[in-house]
Amino acid sequence: MNNFPEEAPRRYVIVYSDRASADLDSLNLFHNGRDHVYADRWNGAFHQAVNDLTGFPGPFSHARDEDATGHYSREVRRLLYFGPTRKRSGTPVRILFTILPPAPDEPPETAEAVIFLLRLLRGGQTLVAEDDPA
Repeated sequence: MNNFPEEAPRRYVIVYSDRASADLDSLNLFHNGRDHVYADRWNGAFHQAVNDLTGFPGPFSHARDEDATGHYSREVRRLLYFGPTRKRSGTPVRILFTILPPAPDEPPETAEAVIFLLRLLRGGQTLVAEDDPA
């Protein structure tokens, strides 16, 4: 549920949490250790998938992630990223994000909502109690 003024055009910017940045570094190291060419393709397609969220994050997200929503105490959505080939047979990376509305004092013509990336979870990886809520 977003509380945006209906008359204002919606603009979105991507912001990575410290944990999401660390997760991305870990994923890049994993792929670089296997194949540098694939790692470059994976990273480029990953950034394209994340940037696609700025068009409108609603249709790109699956139903909200109930476990993460409880963990972070806010609505958390997820985007499943299957790699540069987009084959659904592979193991996806779960990109957990939340949408923060623009500041109430921003003029509607420059207001930007924030797509805040919380975590990047690979395969069967789950949130654990030690994860710091953002």
